[in-house]
Amino acid sequence: MTRWFLGRPVHANLAVNVPSIPLEVSTELSVSLESETPPFSPWFYLGWGPGRDLSFTAGCCKNPNNSIAESNANAFTPELWRHDVGELFIKHATSDVYLEINLAPFGAWGASLFSSYREPITEATSAPFRPVQLVTKTSETSWETSLTVPQDFLQEALAFGATSKGNVCFIFGEPSQRHHFSYAHLPHDPPDYHHVTDFVAMK
Repeated sequence: MTRWFLGRPVHANLAVNVPSIPLEVSTELSVSLESETPPFSPWFYLGWGPGRDLSFTAGCCKNPNNSIAESNANAFTPELWRHDVGELFIKHATSDVYLEINLAPFGAWGASLFSSYREPITEATSAPFRPVQLVTKTSETSWETSLTVPQDFLQEALAFGATSKGNVCFIFGEPSQRHHFSYAHLPHDPPDYHHVTDFVAMK
């Protein structure tokens, strides 16, 4: 299945186990962990910006009612995972340190560094890096937010390189009916995105 966003083809991910996260390819997550036919079709894109900075774009064909994100347009916003959000996780090349980046509608974003499983290094109210670029598009029918992470931060904090591993995830829906999406296979119930052993290679 192929769909088009931002002028690029979007390839649906239907695999249970995936060998690596694709770069320079837009990928749709068409199956949630709760439903084979979820009401949302999120997608992501990972690619290179100027200076080999890493660009992460998250979007969805549905524009959710996200008052927290809307009131924090284009701003660092803690605890976005409590609302509709796309998430990128990247593990340190040689340790259990990992980075979590959250992107939401209206350009609201968040990021945290962890020393190990759910043990934060950085304060929840402050960002571990300053984005090189932040771009958002929001309409009545869709949204997308793109954030570019500086390469020097990735190398210093995560020894980012050819052997790096990560995962891309989404959370959508009301508190009573949440839908979770993950590019990598998660053997956990309820879903837990913070196990670095579940991360896959970033191609």
